[in-house]
Amino acid sequence: HHHLGTYVETPDDVERLLELTDVDLCLDTGHLLLAGGDPVAALRAWAARVGHVHVKDGDTKILAAALEAGDDLRELVGRGGFARLGAGELDLPGVVAALDDIGYEGWIVVEQDVLPGRRPLDRVVADQVANRERLRELGL
Repeated sequence: HHHLGTYVETPDDVERLLELTDVDLCLDTGHLLLAGGDPVAALRAWAARVGHVHVKDGDTKILAAALEAGDDLRELVGRGGFARLGAGELDLPGVVAALDDIGYEGWIVVEQDVLPGRRPLDRVVADQVANRERLRELGL
């Protein structure tokens, strides 16, 4: 799937992949957001090709600081660039509505990348509890 730091990163890269292949897309909301994309618009535009979804939030302020410092993707993750759902800029209600509107019935993987030792385990667990609660609030 598209991913920061790879050959298929930006919305234009994904468009090119879809033009050149007939594979389904694993749409990752966090990577798309941090690559300058709009996950809600992407779900609607690429609906026929979406075969799997990773729901992940992203913090563009942390991304900007990491880029300014010359940090790599690993350090972006370590800084918390992929945030607890609702703590970044992802329009999660919009994503859920778009998934419903396009009739998506596949798996949804909830991701929040963390590096071992960079966050206390109790915070990681609390973030996952909060992620599940947020999704329940939105009907998932």
